[in-house]
Amino acid sequence: MNPTQYYDYTPNSVDFTGYQRGEPNKIPYPFLLLYFLLSVIICYLYHRKIIAAADWYAPNSLDAVASFKTAKPYQFRLLMPLIFDFFKPLYMVYGKYLYNAWNVTAIFLLQVVFYRLLCGYFVNKKYLLWISPVILYPVLFNYIILNQSFQYYDFTAILLYTVGLYYILNKKTAAFFIFFVIAVINKETAGYLIFSYMLFNYKNLFTKKVIINTFILGVIFIGYKLLLNYLFRNNPGDNFEVGYYENIRIVKALTTNTTLLKNLLLNFGGLYIFVILLFITGLWKRFPDKRKLYINLAIVPYYLFGIYITYITEVRVYTELIPMITVLFLIFLSNFKIFRLRPVPAYNKT
Repeated sequence: MNPTQYYDYTPNSVDFTGYQRGEPNKIPYPFLLLYFLLSVIICYLYHRKIIAAADWYAPNSLDAVASFKTAKPYQFRLLMPLIFDFFKPLYMVYGKYLYNAWNVTAIFLLQVVFYRLLCGYFVNKKYLLWISPVILYPVLFNYIILNQSFQYYDFTAILLYTVGLYYILNKKTAAFFIFFVIAVINKETAGYLIFSYMLFNYKNLFTKKVIINTFILGVIFIGYKLLLNYLFRNNPGDNFEVGYYENIRIVKALTTNTTLLKNLLLNFGGLYIFVILLFITGLWKRFPDKRKLYINLAIVPYYLFGIYITYITEVRVYTELIPMITVLFLIFLSNFKIFRLRPVPAYNKT
């Protein structure tokens, strides 16, 4: 019997977790070249708009954090400063050029990982090769068109969160734990991956395995924060940025401040509108595997906590939301045949 045909006609009668539909998730070289060229374009625009004007010696810069003397919570975002400090001789000579080279690499890998993530959602893999660069659309809006500020860890944070989603979706627990640690060292908001993990495992949430894994993730996150708070206890600043009162002021000023209103309305390039439509129209119910849909609902706790620990109109802070918003946008499009996005059928086993 041809497994692919059986998969087409009786998707719910047996667990086909081990099977691949069509070719493996390999990306042909012409598409890798396309992804690379798109990465160069995005990073060139980002350099011209943001990096070229950035103060490379600001109190929260790579050098400042690597010195261990800057203010919290910037001092906690150690991954990039430690890596660049390791290559300090090159970094001292090439500076922004070396950083731009990493950005190109990160954006290139983002497209590659996002393609592999989408292969878990939709069956038409060749079509997905063209679709995966859509994740650059919200990146373009949130980090170039609307953005006015620079933080060295942003592109790395998007990449690592997407990698985390990929490993959760494919149940690669050991790899997920490793990348979770790396992502949290880069920026603490990677902790929202815990919510993604719990939502993906909603059916088995109270099983021993999921409880233990969630507990370990929580211990890693809280333990790391407590450790850094102890190590840098004499550094100025708070463990979290408190944006609650500023957000109240922002909401009150929205009707008179067109810049703030524009940032909110054009956040993610407007993709959030389709996410809202996905749920209020009930189209989300048509997606066959709810686990894969729910994994992206970590956007809800992100926004709830964000009211207190971020600034709602600073569009670059929505780093981790970009892959989740983009996936939900594509799930919305999959309800219409014209877009040719066919969801992977759900399995009996979870």
